[in-house]
Amino acid sequence: MTTYLSVGTNQILEDLHQPIKNGKPKPSGGLWATIYDKNYPNYNPWIEFLSITPHILFYKRSKSNPFLIPAALITLKDSAKIFTLKNNSQLEFLKKYYPTSDNWIDFENLSKDYDGIFIDLASIYHDVDTIDKCQLAEFAVSSLIVFNLDCIKHYQKATVDIEPFDYEYEHEFSIYQIIIEDELQDIMSIDADTEKLINQIKSENPIPPMDEKSFNTKYDELLTNFITTFKEKKASTESPEVLKLLLSRHIFRSI
Repeated sequence: MTTYLSVGTNQILEDLHQPIKNGKPKPSGGLWATIYDKNYPNYNPWIEFLSITPHILFYKRSKSNPFLIPAALITLKDSAKIFTLKNNSQLEFLKKYYPTSDNWIDFENLSKDYDGIFIDLASIYHDVDTIDKCQLAEFAVSSLIVFNLDCIKHYQKATVDIEPFDYEYEHEFSIYQIIIEDELQDIMSIDADTEKLINQIKSENPIPPMDEKSFNTKYDELLTNFITTFKEKKASTESPEVLKLLLSRHIFRSI
């Protein structure tokens, strides 16, 4: 059974799950992961990518230890409907039946029919033209994007422990351990308090069009007060700042 490692958090909550949103070319939202091979328990393609582009590593973990990264090992249900993209014919299928105006993939529409997509970058990259190569290169590594959390059977909390080294020297590569806990975790469903908060914000009629920054500014006090209780209730190890950002994005995209 294939399992996947999602790097960045060790707690998967419906309250914080962001719906997939089209981008150019990468979408945002969803839950991103890479294949975890039990034969190589201390190797991960995304961690390898972070090692050669450390500015991303430090940017993502600016408020916590960048060398100790929370993660989650995901096991999908047998019934999970995942579109595997590994050759040009499959890419052309997606661009024909789930097209965007700029001849790329409409991930938002794809999420209506599939639980997720696995982009097998190593297989497809040599089977497409130059334009599509440039689009696919933005994904950096072969990636699973989960649209629907219901397709996850369970997950295990994990930690990526990177041995610090001097990033000034490009010939050096990181050494790290992927530590996976044995206990199986269920996805925590969205709770009544979070739904009440979302409905409270939605009830402001009409909600003026605004960007994420404006949204955060407008609801700063409400989100700050809410997140204290949220953190305790969910026993989350994430910092309040991170939780507030994730929660605000979830709400912002749901209105």
